[in-house]
Amino acid sequence: MTTTEFEIFARKGRSAMLITARSILRNAEEAEDVVQEVLLKLFAIRDRIDGTSNPMALAQVAVRHTALNVLRDAKRHPSVEFKAEIMGEEENSSDSETYNRLLRIIDTLPSKQQMVLRMKHIEGMEVEEIAAVVQMSVDAVYQNLSRARRSVLEQFKKGVKK
Repeated sequence: MTTTEFEIFARKGRSAMLITARSILRNAEEAEDVVQEVLLKLFAIRDRIDGTSNPMALAQVAVRHTALNVLRDAKRHPSVEFKAEIMGEEENSSDSETYNRLLRIIDTLPSKQQMVLRMKHIEGMEVEEIAAVVQMSVDAVYQNLSRARRSVLEQFKKGVKK
């Protein structure tokens, strides 16, 4: 399949692939990411796609599997929504006081957890970017984020009970 033929294939099949991804993920942004990832993978093997009897079926299966992997990863690495939980505990505190308290708690974390938590929630970096900067695997970044979030939440709740 030539590059031009692949572009035509991608334009024609994109909407169907998005529908499949959205139906699984229930999130338009994640669905878009999945479709982009699948199209990139298919582009890399476009010369072998010609041998398949139904390239769109191959694309749909790839979208389905990739979307399911995203869901599986989300279950493996659940994110904790700090702000909602923490703000519910201390409704009378000012935002800046709460923020400063969170920063003090973050300062007590192990260095790797501190780094990834600050990069993700303060600097707004994506997990893949963090992994590249700190030279960790994406899974290791998720694991450190999860541990850091749990620690911060536990320490914050201990402070509220005092």
